[in-house]
Amino acid sequence: MKKSTPYILLVPALLFTVFILAYPLVQNLINSFSDVSMITGRSGWSGLHNYEHIFEDTLFWHSFGNTAIYAVVGTVLALIIGLGFALLLNLKLGKINTIMGCLYTVPWVISPVVAGFAWKWLLNDHFGIVNYWLASAGIVKVGTTWLGNPATALFCVMVARIWQFYPFAMVMFLAGLQSIPQEQYEAAAVDGATMIRRFFHITLPNLKTVTSVLLVLGVIWSFNDFNMVFVMTRGGPMNSSMVLPVLVREFSFVHFDLGKGSALSVVVFGLLTTLSFLYLKVISRGEST
Repeated sequence: MKKSTPYILLVPALLFTVFILAYPLVQNLINSFSDVSMITGRSGWSGLHNYEHIFEDTLFWHSFGNTAIYAVVGTVLALIIGLGFALLLNLKLGKINTIMGCLYTVPWVISPVVAGFAWKWLLNDHFGIVNYWLASAGIVKVGTTWLGNPATALFCVMVARIWQFYPFAMVMFLAGLQSIPQEQYEAAAVDGATMIRRFFHITLPNLKTVTSVLLVLGVIWSFNDFNMVFVMTRGGPMNSSMVLPVLVREFSFVHFDLGKGSALSVVVFGLLTTLSFLYLKVISRGEST
């Protein structure tokens, strides 16, 4: 009885996990192979019909391209900015570092929904402070539309995402910088290596594992990001900032085609699972080195 007690105590947690995780996943998978509409209801098994419709839909490929740009380019830029701030904080300037470190990490602790609304306000074409500053400097015209312009909407959402992700990268890079043995820098300085050469031959090689982990993790998080895009643009205008998580909502709750929306969510789940395995591989490789 004593041996089975721990397992009995785990039953409620196991049932709760099955209810909130396993059941929705299985039901979503079943829906992806069925004709399911929020208007007409379930009309039967359709096989791969929903998946065929997705891969034949030009909007899917357009959204996939936007998602790739949003995730990969945004993550790379966030890592560059995060590394720059980490290098500044690593200078050990006393209380200034503490104050600036707290300020730099503010974007990370803000909810994505709140951050999205904040950036939507900042980029407003009538009273946004970004427009005010740029117009005052003569860079843009008064009343420039950022989120309502198909040419700039995705870029603006990406800026907001970079602003929120770079503090996490900064903290991780800072931890990596502080773990680099100072003897390596001292030996390089004795040999006459410049600061730039020390950065490329000592700092970056020692941050290789951290960079790989942040890159994969950032792409996964950005690839699955719904809140920022939905709050700021809802995928518009003219689908210029449409990404896959928002497209799942469009299929399911705007066009009321749950079958197609479920199929797309399964595709996104497969892509994220692949990225997750890549992340675990990078982590295991880093631990073995």
